[in-house]
Amino acid sequence: MMNHPDRLFSFAKINGKVDLIEAMFNHKWPLCYSFYHEKLLYLSDGESEDTPEYAVMTIDKTEGRFSIHGREVGRVKPEAMQAAEVARLIQGIKTDGHTGGISVRFTAEPKWHHSCPLCRLEEV
Repeated sequence: MMNHPDRLFSFAKINGKVDLIEAMFNHKWPLCYSFYHEKLLYLSDGESEDTPEYAVMTIDKTEGRFSIHGREVGRVKPEAMQAAEVARLIQGIKTDGHTGGISVRFTAEPKWHHSCPLCRLEEV
């Protein structure tokens, strides 16, 4: 189940599975930064930028500009998984047709539109 359904997520579209895995495993992102790939959102749902965790979410219904009703259909924890495991997980979700999962309502907006305390520098 999602750790942070109330977080304001941003997302960037990633076209290739290899690029998605590269982004999750080899880069450090703000806690709000997430990805959109093949009709699924990979929402940054971790506690720390040093230990990323992604909730793999369907987009079942949108409401307003950025409110989304979806289902969590998988989780990616780069610190505890190999890249090959993630590739198999993504393929399994794709093959399964995104069935099942826990219903969640969350807010996700395109990166170009997004700004929140998790990703912008606050003046002290």
